[in-house]
Amino acid sequence: MIASSVIYEFTETGVRLRIHDETATLNVSGDLAHPNPVKVTELAISYKTALTATGNTATVSSEITNITYVLDHPDYQVAYVHPDHLEQPQEWPTWVAELIDQYRPRSATEGVR
Repeated sequence: MIASSVIYEFTETGVRLRIHDETATLNVSGDLAHPNPVKVTELAISYKTALTATGNTATVSSEITNITYVLDHPDYQVAYVHPDHLEQPQEWPTWVAELIDQYRPRSATEGVR
């Protein structure tokens, strides 16, 4: 067997959540002065978790690669977060930021060889 060691490893994780809270809404107007809140029925989140190893040190990082809303509205059925705003929780509704943190993968370094 050839001697080797992991220097980079990544996994992709997707979570799709059914939302049961009537207060979970998304402003589809794009205008804070004239909001148009629409109820969110599902939230889909994709994460990429990377393990980088240097010598005996391993670093685990996780980034959001996609956020999709399924909406309860005939004209606005699906909404996506623009890629420029994926790692900007201050741009999201508070309830979304809380769910993203709750379901963010917590990878361990036990897979380092």
